[in-house]
Amino acid sequence: MPIKDILHCAAVAEKNGFGYVTVAESFYRDGFALASAIAENTRKVKFGTSVMPIYTRTPFQLAMGTTTLNEISGGRAGFLGLGIGYSGRTEQYFGVVQSDKIGRTKEYVEIVRKLLSGAEASFHGKFFNFEGFPRLTKDPLNIPIFFGSSGPRMLTLAGQIGDGVILNSISTPEYVEFARERIAAGAREAGRNPSEIKVGHSIIYSIAESHEKAANAAREDILFYLSYPELDPVIDRSPFKFEALKIRELYVRGRRKEALSLITEEMLDTFAVYGTARECRQRLERLLKRGITLPIIRVSSSSYKENEMRWVYLKAINSLAHFSPAG
Repeated sequence: MPIKDILHCAAVAEKNGFGYVTVAESFYRDGFALASAIAENTRKVKFGTSVMPIYTRTPFQLAMGTTTLNEISGGRAGFLGLGIGYSGRTEQYFGVVQSDKIGRTKEYVEIVRKLLSGAEASFHGKFFNFEGFPRLTKDPLNIPIFFGSSGPRMLTLAGQIGDGVILNSISTPEYVEFARERIAAGAREAGRNPSEIKVGHSIIYSIAESHEKAANAAREDILFYLSYPELDPVIDRSPFKFEALKIRELYVRGRRKEALSLITEEMLDTFAVYGTARECRQRLERLLKRGITLPIIRVSSSSYKENEMRWVYLKAINSLAHFSPAG
């Protein structure tokens, strides 16, 4: 979608009561540059990252981007979502092999907090070793750090040292319960209160004027996520394990249409929020009852032409105007 359309949609989201605009980073646009442009066109909405990969952006780049965005936006940097990223992409697109993911994440988070502390920073570890990094900000920035993760060890680490998590875009009630248990276990090990750890969730949100069109767009997103082995902790705790692995096999072999045809209505109901505006709001209400405290809407748009995407995003934004979960 053209940047001018993104800026327009962000402004409409702000008017409609959205609390955050989130940016991601993978291999296309620079997340902080885009967020800074949005900041210049908004006044109140806060910013989050969902998520920034730690293997392709150093903690120094992340901290510098955060402090710059916070200055441009007038203090609206809201949270930092960090993740290891999909290993296949990291290796293919950037030539970076992921190793010791837990160890690197620990160091990364500690360094980012040092760099945002308002003081000169030094660190000596396995992956990073530096001395006397000049302070980036006059005053400390206590910005929450969320872990974008699906695996049990990283969820436990989030409970130990993170401020929250951002669960991936497909899940089941059983998986969310499992994730909350791992987070709570990590928090207790570190002497923390598990209730203080926020549970965010990226949510496939597919809206259209017809149920069928919305379902087909959601299938595209579900197929994308089922294709990645990083989602196996979710798939393993779903009633669709066999079907999901078959779908992945077909997709990898280039039989995309056949893979899409195997995504059933039951899978759609479990993994996505989709349908008309009224149906989407109802489905979102039900999904949040799994224990989600920070819903992050991921609009299904990959099946639309570029000149249709603005309309799709605006329809999604307007459907959630001043949305407040019941209860």
